[in-house]
Order: sequence, then structure tokens, then C-alpha cells
Amino acid sequence: MPDPFRIAVRAQGLTCRLGDTLAVRDLSLEVQAGELFAILGPSGCGKTTSLRMLAGFEQPESGSLWLFEDQVAGDGLMVPPERRRVGMVFQDYALFPHMTVAENIAYGLPKSPDRAARVSEVVELTGLTSLGERAVHELSGGEQQRVALARALAPRPRLLLLDEPFSNLDPSLRARVRAEVREIVKLSGTTAILVTHDQEEALSIADRIAFMWRGRVEQVGTPDEIYSRPETVHAAEFIGDANIYRLRAERGQVATPFGFLPAPPEAERVAVVIRPEELQIMAGGLGGEVIAREYYGHDQILHVRLHNGAEVRVRVGPHERLGGAGPIALGLRSQPLVLPAVEE
Repeated sequence: MPDPFRIAVRAQGLTCRLGDTLAVRDLSLEVQAGELFAILGPSGCGKTTSLRMLAGFEQPESGSLWLFEDQVAGDGLMVPPERRRVGMVFQDYALFPHMTVAENIAYGLPKSPDRAARVSEVVELTGLTSLGERAVHELSGGEQQRVALARALAPRPRLLLLDEPFSNLDPSLRARVRAEVREIVKLSGTTAILVTHDQEEALSIADRIAFMWRGRVEQVGTPDEIYSRPETVHAAEFIGDANIYRLRAERGQVATPFGFLPAPPEAERVAVVIRPEELQIMAGGLGGEVIAREYYGHDQILHVRLHNGAEVRVRVGPHERLGGAGPIALGLRSQPLVLPAVEE
């Protein structure tokens, strides 16, 4: 479990420029010891640059960074990567194809009487016991992922960084492998930070998530908080599916397809956020017409054109038998979020 009394990572105002591009702006966050933390955002938002600053591969031009009790960047200080006690799992795993699984895991360990014992310990932890003498090119993608994780954990890093670690796996493997990785990280007791553009990945694996947009962290929270209570329109649009209506507010309220709602004080333009699962088929509700249906097995999405002209997506269970197009009436399960709109 995360230790609320010990901070593993404290970043304060980190800014990093890559050439003429300001890649990360004023990055400030805290990660608790033992936490599995995710940095989530679209490509180019600055999440990988943030990870590289934590590792020591990129030097911030301003701000400070602490790993546990040690300052490693800022105030004229820049501790090199090899002295930060940080493990790294790369997107392409970066394994040595001419070495066995055990040799890959042992590569970063000093030669000592305890070396073989540590390799055996990590091999068992990661479920690779029967594969130690296999060449890595003979392994599946999921097995190679575990070898990369084992090699990063072998030196007992105080912080583990994972850069898009599941992106090279087949979709059918990802859910299983990320569950395995979470279990292994938790069993090891290591603090870990994962960067990903995959919202499902972050929501399913992380204790907490930092959502980044254009170089800035816009929100930090648990998966439930980030999904259910996004603080910005960018977070609402990027994380999960949402019906978003950009509307004008007047005198503290906004007229929506589902009636009037209170608006943020003094906001003139707002975004009304309605998740598809927050709508329900309801007798006497707002009338409309089903114009399309997407069936996924575990659920289905209905595309509905309301009688007032608005279009909305509705998530219903797999057993809702609606056939094709036809009349429907909808109601809200809860009051939608109304957020200040932003200029793109």
C-alpha cells in the first residue's frame, strides 16, 4: 500500500525545453512511496519528457526534483542517472537478444556472491522460473515484458519508471500482462511511475493518475476521480467516452438538451459533459430516435437523435433488444458536469 507519510517523488515547477519546444511546463506533483502512479495524456503532451527528467536523461531548465530524501535536480544540481537508483522499462524492452533470460536479468547487477541468489529471487517474483535458460528471442511478447521488468527490479531500485510498456503487445495480451505487471510491482514494494497514452491502461493499473495536456498537468486523482469528476474539458474528452455540448451560459445557468443546469460563476461559455452510461432508457423521458447502434458484446452504444435536434450516445447493456432504428425516450441518472469551456 502507498505510504502516506513518505514521499518518493517530489517535483516542484519542473520545466524542460527540447530545442525550441517547451515540452514540459511547471510540472509539480508528489508520488507516495509504494504507489503505482500513471502519467496519462496524448502523444506530444510531455509525459515521456517528464519521465526522462525523473530518470536523469533530461535536465530541467528550472524547478527542483527530489527522490525520497535526496535532491537530484535543481538549484544548480544535476545527479546523473546511474546515481539515482532508478530502474527503467523501455517501450521496446531493450533486451539483449544474444543472452538468456537469466543473463539479461543479471546484466545490471554487480559481481558478488549474492548475484545468483538475487537473479533467482527476481525470476521467481516475475514468474519466469522455467524460462531462465531460454534465449529472449524465443519468448512471447508478454514473457519479454516480464524479463524487462525483472531486469529493472533486480538492482532493487527505489523508483521504477515504465515508458509505454504495453504498446508493443497484441491487444488480446495487454489486459492480462498489465494485471501481471501491477501484481509484480506491488509484491516487490517498489514505487513505480508509468507513462501511457492509453486511458484504459492507466485507469486499470494505477493507484493515482496525473493527466497531462500540452506540457502541463491538468489534474491529479484516483482513477475514479479522474473519470467521474474531470476538472477540465480536455480530461473529460480524452479519458473515456463523453457527450460534450459547448454552450453559452446566462445568469448562472445553461440550457442543455436535458433542461437547465447551474453553470460555474461568471462563466460565459461552458461545456456540459454527459457520459453515455449516465443516460438511461426511461418511459416519459426526452423523446428521440435511434439512428445507429454499435454492439460490443459486453455492452452497446446507441446513437440517438433527440426531438430537439441534439445527438447523443447512450451506453446500454448487451441484453437490451432494440432492433434497428426506432423511437426511444431517455433520462439522466445523475446531474451532468458543467465545466468552463476552454479556447483551443
